[in-house]
Amino acid sequence: MSKEVKKSKKKNNRKLTVLLGLALLLVGLSVLILTYWPVIRAYYNQRVFPTPSTNNVSLASKEEDVTKEVKKDTKEVFVDPNFGVYIPKIKSNSKVVKDVDPFNEKEYINALQTGVAHSKTTTTPNKQGNVFLFAHSAVNFYERNMYSVYFYLLGELEKDDEIFVSYEGIIYKYRVQEVKIVNREDIQYLKRSADPDTLVLMTCYPAGTDWKRTVVIAHRDIDEPILK
Repeated sequence: MSKEVKKSKKKNNRKLTVLLGLALLLVGLSVLILTYWPVIRAYYNQRVFPTPSTNNVSLASKEEDVTKEVKKDTKEVFVDPNFGVYIPKIKSNSKVVKDVDPFNEKEYINALQTGVAHSKTTTTPNKQGNVFLFAHSAVNFYERNMYSVYFYLLGELEKDDEIFVSYEGIIYKYRVQEVKIVNREDIQYLKRSADPDTLVLMTCYPAGTDWKRTVVIAHRDIDEPILK
C-alpha cells in the first residue's frame, strides 16, 4: 500500500471519528434537553405568563373536576376537595396523598405517582402543628409527572407568597415565611411538634438529583378567612 493511500485512509478515519463524536454529542444533548424539558417548560411558564388571580380558588365537587393545569387564561382554580395543595406563583395544583412514610422509599415513590406526599410523622391542616408535604424523590425523575415537575420550582417562592391547602372540604391559606436549601440529612421538618399551624414543603435540589433539598416554610394566614 502506497504512502498516499495510507495518508488518505488515516485522514478519512479521523473524519469519521470526528463525525461520530459530533453525532454522540448531539444525541447526548438531545437526551438531556428532552429529559429536562418539562422542568424547563415549567420555569418558562412561571416566568413569562402571569399567575391567575388567587381570589378564584374553589373546591372541586369531585376529583375529576380538579384543575389539571393552571394556564394564563385560567379563570378559576378548582382544588382537590379531600386533600390538595395549590401554589399560585408556580402554578402547581396537586392532589396530596395522606399519611405516607417518608423513610419508606417504595411507599413514597408509589405515592408520588399520583400527587404530592404528606408525611405521616406530621399533622393535618385541620389540627395545630406542622404539616409536611414533599415530592423529593430523584430516583423517579425519568418517570416524573406534573406534580413533581412543578414542585421543583419551590425555590422561586418568596416571603408572603400564598399557598392554599385543601383538606376535608375546607381551604386553608398560608403565607411563605422562609425558603432555604438544606442538606438531605436534615430531617427536623419531619417532626409533628412545631410552631402552631406551620406548613413545610420540600423537594430535591437541584432538579433530578438527590444532593440537597429546597425547603419552604409557611405559616397559616390568620388575617384571612378559611375558605369553604
